Amino acid sequence: MGNAYLAEYANNLGLDISQFLQDICKKLHINRINKDIESGLQSGVAATPALFINGIRYSGRWKIEQLIAAIVTANHSVF
Repeated sequence: MGNAYLAEYANNLGLDISQFLQDICKKLHINRINKDIESGLQSGVAATPALFINGIRYSGRWKIEQLIAAIVTANHSVF
């Protein structure tokens, strides 16, 4: 399978496919990706998708009412 699915995603996003594939081959962004993975692990992310609201990991039910309540609560705690 290789990177064909990534090239398809890049194409769907309107990216320069030639440049995209060159960057993948050069592993241009590998350090950033590894830092993001490490940061996620340190933050307690064990699976995807993971959701954070104002820097706090949200692990509740993923229903719109609960998400809105968590966002409203987080907004009030900032001020």
